[in-house]
Amino acid sequence: MDGEEAQATFQRVVHELLNVDLKVKHIYPVYDYFHKGLDKVNFVFYAEVGKNQNFDSINDDVLSWVSFQETPKLLFSTQTKQDVVVGQRVINLKERVDEANEENGYL
Repeated sequence: MDGEEAQATFQRVVHELLNVDLKVKHIYPVYDYFHKGLDKVNFVFYAEVGKNQNFDSINDDVLSWVSFQETPKLLFSTQTKQDVVVGQRVINLKERVDEANEENGYL
């Protein structure tokens, strides 16, 4: 929507399409870049969800959770594959930082 922040758009679209309510504090930016093919800025986010939820089908498409190890089997564009790789690295880094903070008594 015009004027809507990217993070709010991500939260709204995930809710509208997947019926998953994300808390703002659990949505994390990965990076953003100008997508020449779309002629606009593309934002990449990830979100923590409490548990895997079942999805309703959308337009006869079957939706399901996949692990990062399963993503190479999916038919993604080169750019989307790059987004997934970078996203996985960001998530792994956050997990290592959280783990280190916990060990050091910061959490």
